[in-house]
Amino acid sequence: MKESEVCSIISLERFIEATRDAGYKSITSALAELVDNAFEAEARTVIINVEKSETGEITVITSDDGCGMKPSVLQIALQFGGSTRFNSRHNAGRFGMGLPNSSLSQAKRVEVITWRNPNSVWRSFLDVDEIATGKLKSVPKPQRTNPKFAKSETGTVIVWTKCDRIEFKNEKSFLAKIRKSLGRLFRKHLWQGKEIIICGEKVVPIDPLFLRSTDLESAIPFGAELEFKIAIPDAENKTSTVKVQFVELPIEKWHNFSNKQKQARGISKGAGVSIIRAGREIDYGWFFMGKKRKENYDDWWRCEICFEPELDELFGVTNTKQGIRPKEFLNGILSSDIEPTAHALNGRVRTRYAAVKAELERTTGEKIAARRDHLLEPPQKAFSANDNLALYGLHSVQNVNNEKKGLIRGLSYRIETKRITERSFFVPLLAEQEIIVLLNENHPFVECIYSPFMRLSNQDTRLSFQHLELLLLAAARAECTVSPTDKQSVIKTMREEWSKVLATFLE
Repeated sequence: MKESEVCSIISLERFIEATRDAGYKSITSALAELVDNAFEAEARTVIINVEKSETGEITVITSDDGCGMKPSVLQIALQFGGSTRFNSRHNAGRFGMGLPNSSLSQAKRVEVITWRNPNSVWRSFLDVDEIATGKLKSVPKPQRTNPKFAKSETGTVIVWTKCDRIEFKNEKSFLAKIRKSLGRLFRKHLWQGKEIIICGEKVVPIDPLFLRSTDLESAIPFGAELEFKIAIPDAENKTSTVKVQFVELPIEKWHNFSNKQKQARGISKGAGVSIIRAGREIDYGWFFMGKKRKENYDDWWRCEICFEPELDELFGVTNTKQGIRPKEFLNGILSSDIEPTAHALNGRVRTRYAAVKAELERTTGEKIAARRDHLLEPPQKAFSANDNLALYGLHSVQNVNNEKKGLIRGLSYRIETKRITERSFFVPLLAEQEIIVLLNENHPFVECIYSPFMRLSNQDTRLSFQHLELLLLAAARAECTVSPTDKQSVIKTMREEWSKVLATFLE
């Protein structure tokens, strides 16, 4: 090249090929850019149609009833970096790369048809092959086109052809996946009455926090919504609010779902934070957790963080709006509250899971006693913890049946076996709302009577075992109910003597 020759900053023919790989993960993320543009143009409805010809060629048509564009704006919209709102901090778009970049990441040709009046419809395009061969060096000047495209008073239609990067073998599952993804990304827009229709079927909003679940019981907010006033970069004395919401999922209702059901509903492997920018989810992951590592228990709670585009620099928003890379300054502010809350929720999940597990493991006799306990007078000390539990290496398990407020519930029951130094063959314990019968494994009663009954499986012996359990549970409850202390002492002496005689007879 001679020194006098002009050297272009961009090699257009190579740039157009390279930019096709500039970050859009899938057809869904590319379509999300078009939906963003449509809603920003005040569209109420976005219609997406995916067509496949007999030869296998795929065409994607996205249309909306937004405000449409003037010819001059249309030409800018197809320009890489072209935008009438470049670097704006008040809208979903920002860099002017969305329309051309997302479209050409999936197809070699994109045509844009737009109108602000049904009688004045304009059209322009970009074509990768024509740019690569040098035939097309600039965005074609918009030309008038057939008014048949104008299905609304104002609007825009975007047509992708020569779709060399879109593949699907099963059309039904392919479309279902797109609907599910867009339903989640744009859930807040859909709740506000906007519509996305894909191949004739409306997209249903999907809430990963389950606060507005359509077919399941809703999650429960954990604490009040947190608000952080963050200084806007390069804006003197101006702040923007970051909102953080935590929720707990109803373990007691959903624990018995199969692994397949949990995965299909987004419960398992769904731990993390939903990042909402300008009302649209742009990322989901383990953010602002400090040193807290993700565990399986964390599947049972969720977090959502909402912010506006004016904080893009601090959140490190990518130009494709598919992720964040938060700055340390913001990490420090948010994690100081989010990390301890995450630890607290993890602990609550562990406790609730232990209660659910204990309830599942309860025997028939234990469940019958719990169901009928409300017919009896409550023990006077039933709602104060018994310190004796720690002496025997036990802990109280909250009864999940008692969680619903406003209902009259009795005590729950549990039988445990353990080697203890007591002379009695059983020890009754009362902890909060639970009666525990602690059977002494050092006493022959367990080896000669209780354990053999447990091992038998026919119907008659199971019924007898149930009756034996109820006998023990009734004795334990009666002793725990007796007051005052002097009477309890007499009963304890009687129990110890009974145990001594029983051991003599069994041995």
